[in-house]
Amino acid sequence: MRRNTHPELKIKLKHSQKFTKFGQKIYMTCSNFQNNNLWESASSCSFGFIFSFIPLALIIVALLTGILKISPGIYNWVMSIVDAVKPFFDVTPFLNNLMENEAVHWVDIVLSVWVIWMARKMFISIMQAMTKIFRSVSKRKTWFNQLFIFVLEFIIVFLIAAVIIAAFIFNRILSASAFLDRLNVFLPSYITRSSHNILSLVMYSVIFISTVCVFKVSSGTNPNLAWCIFYGACSTAIFFLLSIFVNKFMNLTNYNVIYGTISTLVILMMKVYFFFVIFLFFAQMIYVTQFFDILLQSQIYLLPSAEENGWLNTLRRLTFINPVALKTKENTLYFKAGEIVYPEGARSDKVYYLRSGTITESSNSRTVQYNPGSFFGDTQCILNQPRLGTAIAETDCKLLFFTAKEFKALMQRSPKAATKAVSKISSETSTSIEEN
Repeated sequence: MRRNTHPELKIKLKHSQKFTKFGQKIYMTCSNFQNNNLWESASSCSFGFIFSFIPLALIIVALLTGILKISPGIYNWVMSIVDAVKPFFDVTPFLNNLMENEAVHWVDIVLSVWVIWMARKMFISIMQAMTKIFRSVSKRKTWFNQLFIFVLEFIIVFLIAAVIIAAFIFNRILSASAFLDRLNVFLPSYITRSSHNILSLVMYSVIFISTVCVFKVSSGTNPNLAWCIFYGACSTAIFFLLSIFVNKFMNLTNYNVIYGTISTLVILMMKVYFFFVIFLFFAQMIYVTQFFDILLQSQIYLLPSAEENGWLNTLRRLTFINPVALKTKENTLYFKAGEIVYPEGARSDKVYYLRSGTITESSNSRTVQYNPGSFFGDTQCILNQPRLGTAIAETDCKLLFFTAKEFKALMQRSPKAATKAVSKISSETSTSIEEN
């Protein structure tokens, strides 16, 4: 046997192996997305958006009231934005009423509390979806969820207000004649669409920052900030491209016959739904990235045998039979043909995964052959029993091993892996009783 002796030193992956690892991440993300029923969660978040969008907009407008009264320029600019969304959401009467009233009435306070309460619907749906994704490692208390929802809500409100003010200032700079004359030579098309571009920048900036904040905080697992930024950028970019596709290839006039005047709102709701699908997909990707090793261990332990037919079983074997990301200098073992992996009666302190080659385990009562993709030595490790047979390499073999502590941690994290282990123990116990 030849064994590497550099502890916990990861083996550098080749480009093809990095591609394999990426494919494993995508498969586990899609599998967990389906198992967690996140399609339904995306629908719930979209439905919550109906109850949250207008209340949040009213809160933001109320927050800006003081600034609007100070600067009529901001008021006029905000009113130009309001005109763009009048077909399905007209806040002009509300905005004008805020500008005229000086005193705060008790009815205003009651309505404000109601608006804040209604605006929580979307955040509650998001928290429930994140709990589904991170449930195995995140056990938040109810009071913390409520507090977090209120804090997140107000952060987003102030953030949107700040971005609107910044966008207004930027728009005023672009509107300055001297600056405009210089820039118009190089970017004439951009200048003519400056208001639309600034509004889009505001929206996607808020989406990106909010997404990163939710990824970082609401999971409860403290994922790496770089991951949150990267996946938040991916989520925002894909939604941006999707919006361009919808705007370019879906003519709203084609849907007026069916939906009448609410066609714009229907298309908006479709885009919102797909945004939450994308958002939850990348949240699931963060979970897979953060706990990749333990999830990969679970996948290879549950790997179907070569005898199990079906395209999904074949895909799983092709995807996970080579867990290169788990290989280290310490846990990789090599055996020549005829070498003993472990003798009968030896201490069961490791579980082995056969990457390549053939292993035969023999005892007085039976002989078992293990092929690539097989785990062996797991039942004795769980029961803390000595080896029941002698394992010999029939051909040159490459193995990975996991310590008893690592394997038991896998049983605690993966209910499916624990179920398989119990089934194997039960099967081997029944076979032993029948032979005796």
